[in-house]
Amino acid sequence: MPLLPDRDAVALVFDKGTVRLDTPVCDPQALAVVGHAITTASPSPVPVRVAFTTEGEAVTGTLVTADLGGGQALVLVDGAPAEMELAPGAWALTDGRALRLVRRAPAPPADPGRLDGLGRALPAVRDRGGVPSEDTPRALVTDNGILTPRPGPRLRKGMRVLDAPSVRGWSPIGTPGGDNGLSVDYYSPPLRIAGALTALPASPPYKTVVGGVLLVDTGAFNGSAMGAYVVPDGSGGEPSLFAYGSLGSQVGFGPPLFQVRGISAGFGWNSRVRVPAADALGNFPFLVALDNPGGIGADDEVDPLKVLGELIGGPTPWVRPQEGDLWFAAGLAFDCFETFRGHAMALVQTGSDLTISLLGVAGMQLPTKSEKKIARVEIGIEATLRPTAGELSIGAAFTEKTFLIDPNCKLRGGVGMKFWFGNHPHAGDFAFMLGAIPAGRELPTRYPKQQPAGLTWGVGSTVSITGNAYAAFTPKSLMAGGSLDVVFQSGMLRAWLSARVDALLEWNPFYFDVGIGIRVGVSATIKIWFVKIKISIEVGVSVRIWGPAVGGEATVQLWFISFTIGFGADRREHTPALDWGGFQGMLPPPQNMVRTTAVAGYTGEGAPATRDAVKPWLVSNGGFTFTADTQAPVSKVFLGDSDIPVATDSPVDVLPMHTRGKGSELRVRLTLGSGAVDLGAWGRAVLRGNVPNGLWGEQADAPNDGIIPDRILGIRLTSPPVDHGTDTGFIDEKAISFDPINPDGNLPLSPAEPATGPVPTRPGGVIAAIQDGIDTNTTRGHRTALAQALAGLGMDCGALDSDLSTYALAAGTAFTAEPMLLAG
Repeated sequence: MPLLPDRDAVALVFDKGTVRLDTPVCDPQALAVVGHAITTASPSPVPVRVAFTTEGEAVTGTLVTADLGGGQALVLVDGAPAEMELAPGAWALTDGRALRLVRRAPAPPADPGRLDGLGRALPAVRDRGGVPSEDTPRALVTDNGILTPRPGPRLRKGMRVLDAPSVRGWSPIGTPGGDNGLSVDYYSPPLRIAGALTALPASPPYKTVVGGVLLVDTGAFNGSAMGAYVVPDGSGGEPSLFAYGSLGSQVGFGPPLFQVRGISAGFGWNSRVRVPAADALGNFPFLVALDNPGGIGADDEVDPLKVLGELIGGPTPWVRPQEGDLWFAAGLAFDCFETFRGHAMALVQTGSDLTISLLGVAGMQLPTKSEKKIARVEIGIEATLRPTAGELSIGAAFTEKTFLIDPNCKLRGGVGMKFWFGNHPHAGDFAFMLGAIPAGRELPTRYPKQQPAGLTWGVGSTVSITGNAYAAFTPKSLMAGGSLDVVFQSGMLRAWLSARVDALLEWNPFYFDVGIGIRVGVSATIKIWFVKIKISIEVGVSVRIWGPAVGGEATVQLWFISFTIGFGADRREHTPALDWGGFQGMLPPPQNMVRTTAVAGYTGEGAPATRDAVKPWLVSNGGFTFTADTQAPVSKVFLGDSDIPVATDSPVDVLPMHTRGKGSELRVRLTLGSGAVDLGAWGRAVLRGNVPNGLWGEQADAPNDGIIPDRILGIRLTSPPVDHGTDTGFIDEKAISFDPINPDGNLPLSPAEPATGPVPTRPGGVIAAIQDGIDTNTTRGHRTALAQALAGLGMDCGALDSDLSTYALAAGTAFTAEPMLLAG
């Protein structure tokens, strides 16, 4: 007989309904067994104690306790253990509460006899037999552990004290409890204050996230502040933090032409912001906070915890830790002519990838004063520049608030553009996209993805109109198309009209594929006694034309038969091969196809950038480095006239020409004056890079996002070290000549050598004479007379200083010795 006969209860705590203790130890005195076992709450073993209550020789109760730590435990009760008030079964003890362990009940079976308004089966009615439902709090046993409901917040004069982690709903039983956050919700019209400061769990290499939000609305002004600090777990990571704040007003400041309604600013350290697409800007918290801070969490009841969840929670948070990154943001909310309203933001992020983003949402509604609106247009615009990566993307899309004529006539979708430049593997490529490209018109994954563009209009309760459109413009092709569906539904009568158009134009090589079709139908459901009969009639026709070679097909569809008539050439199954002239048009201009570039040691002006330039380089005799590279992959690199390659790679394929295994050679020659330079002794480094698969691949659907990595593109050459030699070389007479001295003196000089010419003397008293005489009326008069004489000769001396006392005082320290005088 098992000690715990209720295997279902045991299975809620222990796997497969069996208690398996590792290294058990028996205590005969206490009638208990202790050991370790794995529970449904954690994959790690925890201490387990099995205690028995006996009466005579019979066991009257069994109590199994699994200690989870932190005052939390799982308990199995069978019979009537001593000093145990819990009923038999499986329990979870946490936060001073006893929660009955249960599993999620399976979905009740459907009852085909109970249908909802859409004809779907409803769950069967459960007969409770008059037994009242149990109000005992419960804990839920799942495949991911045991979840317990968090206790509700405790009110404290407008302030709610939360338990960590401050997210409503269920939490793992292993989560420690305690007052770990504050939530404030104060409302006294017109003042509304809502805020939260709490700690949240984090993933490695971070152990804690401390986040806070404060939202204030006074009616005339509103403001928001939000931020988070992420603490590393000690594995070498850096802390991460961000802060963002906004201040706005219902009434703008400035002239009617342009009024400012709000400003915002923020920064992040070791942090990065997820840049939203144009169609998601209406939900971007930093932009929403400019107009309506409460709108980040909810429109009616502001929930700061939901604001935090929007910012830093979930699998794709708006702000996440990113070591080494730094960002700054500034925003502006504005009105133009009291009609056009918008908010915009500039976001600059550095570190792992320099990103400059301009984000904005703007719109207007007509008429502006009337309650009934006939149109509202709101557009989100996103422009992001990544100068280091070489990518520029621009997007614009309607938000969900846009409508025309009627609020039920919704516009959706947008346009996107991307350009690649610089060192990007796809430099020179671009794409313009409108709406979502249909299946069968696949484009490279790097091209912008857009939501379907079109309109949805419910006219009354009987007519619905749906329209879609798409377009794509790339260096290779132009495609466009659309559809229109009109459906009338009234009771058992239904009628519809569908029209489609689809066009593809390629120009290298030239090819077109255009299709158009229309279908019209009507159906009616007739009920005769207990039998429903549906009668449907539909007529459709479609035409598709392609070429060259020109061909096509026409399809006629009736409600009882459908047939297709083909004409002309068959539709192509693969892209035809280009000749050399056609492929050459896909390459860069010849002057840019092969380049030679000076890297170091160039001293001349106007260095030639291409092979066609003939102006020679002037380089330093201390060393020189240059590169020679191409825009095409290279299979062999030669130096000078040598037939032995210095670098080799795999053969080159040309996808547009359907050609494989061709050789591509790069030969570098260098001349000095009129003679060739031997490059064999020069230092060299092979230059490698990525090339587009669309030009140099074997097949069109190659991996790696349409690029071929690590192909030879050129070579870097560095001159050998300079050999200065061991002698000075020939020195002519001019190089060692000198200027004569007149009169010529005697060489070599010596102290005993008699002087030639007047002999200088040091009489003494010269410093004192300068000090006493420089600031006297006589000296000033002489200076004035000299200045007048010079002015008469055409020299302007400017204004003279009349006070020379400073010069007199400086004379005592300006000389290190008495000046020497030369007697005439």
